[in-house]
Amino acid sequence: MSRRTVLRPSIFCGLLLLVILAVTLILNTNPIGFSKNALFQTKSPNPILKVEGKLSWAGDDSYYNYHSGNLKKILSNGKAVWDLKLHENLLWMGPEGIVVMRDKLLTLLDSDSTEVFQKSDLPDKIRILCFQDKYLLLSGKLQSEEYGILLSDSGNIMWQLPFTGSIISGSVHPKGIYTALNIIDDKAMSRLVVIGSEGEILLDNTYSEPLYHVEAISQGIGVIAGDRAYLMDYDGKVLWEHKFKGQVLRGDMGSDGFTIVVVEENMGNLSKDMHLQLIMISGIGKQVCSYSLDTRANLVEKYGDFIYIVDDYGVMVLSQEGLLVSNIKQKGIKELQVTDKNRIIAIQENESLLFESLYGGN
Repeated sequence: MSRRTVLRPSIFCGLLLLVILAVTLILNTNPIGFSKNALFQTKSPNPILKVEGKLSWAGDDSYYNYHSGNLKKILSNGKAVWDLKLHENLLWMGPEGIVVMRDKLLTLLDSDSTEVFQKSDLPDKIRILCFQDKYLLLSGKLQSEEYGILLSDSGNIMWQLPFTGSIISGSVHPKGIYTALNIIDDKAMSRLVVIGSEGEILLDNTYSEPLYHVEAISQGIGVIAGDRAYLMDYDGKVLWEHKFKGQVLRGDMGSDGFTIVVVEENMGNLSKDMHLQLIMISGIGKQVCSYSLDTRANLVEKYGDFIYIVDDYGVMVLSQEGLLVSNIKQKGIKELQVTDKNRIIAIQENESLLFESLYGGN
């Protein structure tokens, strides 16, 4: 028996189920349960590529593979394009390039392993928070003080600012106009700081509830907090807000403001039982659908027009309309990436797999 319940209706019930599904599609209500239970079987993928270490998409049909200090660029057939022995710490690898650091010297390499720029005299303990198009958002420490740094893809410092507390995460507007930082202050309170293109502080708000995700998008700053999701403009005015009936456990927001969260809700006033609810919210704040999950989600990611829910057993791929389009059996996924051809990179403990999403590519 599969972990995900499979309905076994009679012929009459099956026909009735299809009729109900058709009606729900027409009415744009929540058809996830029907599509998941009745129309899809869990499938085991056939890996296109399987490697030791970590795999990351490099653009087109090429990939970076890092293992035991060795970095190489390979094709989907496993053929190596180039192979490097890294003496630096690897901070980032993706379609934007490769970022390595040795002592206080940060280097950006392109997809041909050619140096693009080097940057010295940066703070200690550099982390990459976001690599958005032409902008690289970093955090680091200088004399025990936390710093946020925004670099251009040519290595110029757009701004470098000190902050009280610890920077948890950050997001950069695609054109570098605004940056949003999620900070935990010295009193363990969440802070949202919005920074302009020249380093000016536009907003600095403190919240009683934790902030799980901040996203700088064209419409404003999207936030997933402990009990709600909302979008505000760059002056701090709330454009829409969606409150939840429980505690947010996981969440993600796309560049279009489309939001996905997993919320732990109480079953009722007289019950101590909890259940997991997956909720999708459109870019204008309208709930698209909700669905009760059978198992706890380890990862919730939005790539393009699809949502990826990773649990201990595999990956569920859903459309933005709430239909399950793929149900993939693959245990042990720690990280997930999706290419522009809708191929999935599943990073496990000691190896990585590349496989088709099972719903086709573009």
